[in-house]
Amino acid sequence: MTDLKSVRARLVGSYLLIILLTVTIFTCILVFLLRQYYYGDVETILSEQAVFAANSYNSYADFGILDKNAKKLLDNILVNTYAQVQIIDNKGKILADSEDSLPVGTTVNYVDVTNALKSKSKAKWIGKIPITQERVFSISQPIIVGKETYGIVRLTSTLAEIDKIILRMALFFVIIGVVVVVLVLFVSFFLSATIIKPVKEITNAAEEIARGRLEVRVPKRYDDEVGKLAVTLNYMAQELSHHQKLKDNFIASISHELRTPLTSIKGWASTLNSSDFSDMNEIREGLTIIENETDRLALLVNELLDFSKLASRSISLNIETFEIEEFLSEIRNQMTPRAQRQRIMLKLDIDENLKLIRADKNRLKQVMINVLDNSLKFTPEGGQIKISGQAKKEEILISIEDTGVGIPEEELGKVKEKFYKGNASLSGNGLGLAICDEIIRLHNGRIEISSILKVGTRVDIFLPSPTA
Repeated sequence: MTDLKSVRARLVGSYLLIILLTVTIFTCILVFLLRQYYYGDVETILSEQAVFAANSYNSYADFGILDKNAKKLLDNILVNTYAQVQIIDNKGKILADSEDSLPVGTTVNYVDVTNALKSKSKAKWIGKIPITQERVFSISQPIIVGKETYGIVRLTSTLAEIDKIILRMALFFVIIGVVVVVLVLFVSFFLSATIIKPVKEITNAAEEIARGRLEVRVPKRYDDEVGKLAVTLNYMAQELSHHQKLKDNFIASISHELRTPLTSIKGWASTLNSSDFSDMNEIREGLTIIENETDRLALLVNELLDFSKLASRSISLNIETFEIEEFLSEIRNQMTPRAQRQRIMLKLDIDENLKLIRADKNRLKQVMINVLDNSLKFTPEGGQIKISGQAKKEEILISIEDTGVGIPEEELGKVKEKFYKGNASLSGNGLGLAICDEIIRLHNGRIEISSILKVGTRVDIFLPSPTA
């Protein structure tokens, strides 16, 4: 539960951090743009008035004497502006001041005045007046006649009202940002719940499955990655349940397969050991049963060993090239006596173009015997089993086709699964076809099974051609 809470904290924290950064950056940009707009407006107005005043000085007949015309120039400028106006000569001395903030004749070293005299162009300055600490905006425009600079027209406007407007707007943006943050916080809690709740359900279901309750399922609430995880977990639980059932059936089957021959062996061994037999035929019959049942046990043990090796991927193949006709004929001859006892016709049909095959001969024989064994089990008297070999483009196809009872369609896709035994199985442990499938896979081939109920079954074994 702590982990889930930490996930929620990370999600909410991430949402909150992102929105805080967004709101902060957005607010800073808006405040900056407002400041630029209002300050730019002030600068434009002051600049136009200063330029107009400086240019109008050319109309004075005695423009060469600025200190005599300073008061007149000041009065002309004040008609069109509410800003503080100062006329300063080219030495930095105040000749006229609309607000008398400094006595006439005072030499000043304003930054904008100094820069304007040096550059002979407009200069501006934003700062605080030392005495009042009031923020102001100043524009200094040189008075130039011909190539000579006579002085400076300096206009200064207070920024107090503008700063108040900007501050109010900034506070408004901050309030809007706080509201947005609170809304996002609530939304993030809701959104995180849509993730945390399904994850919690999946976690609880996984814990239940780990305890062995394989029937537990998780509802798919959303069609997203979490929903896909729920579907995957349900599929895993279904597969585990399926394999658990197969394993139980396998254990029951193995127990039955072991018990039957062991009971026969023990019964006949006890009988032979405790009785005084004079009839050799009866003795031979008992020994034959013991031998046959021992063979059954050996076959079962070998299948279990093969399955163990295949499951651990420790089995190795002894690949060799051999004649396919000779190989299939040998298989047919080996299975013929049993087929004759069951009154089943066993046929062999090999393509003339099919000569050689490259495979592990013993393992391939194991596959053929196993498939033929199944065909003989499920083919009634008077039926037929056909073994055929064909050469395809880059493959060799070995087919075993019978006229047996067939496999139901719902079981056809499961017959190669480990431990699976169909309802029609007479005996066995459900490993035979699974082992065959793994052996053929190791040969880079495949097994395909097709069947029609009450008509017959066909098993196709595809192997790479030795010339491919």
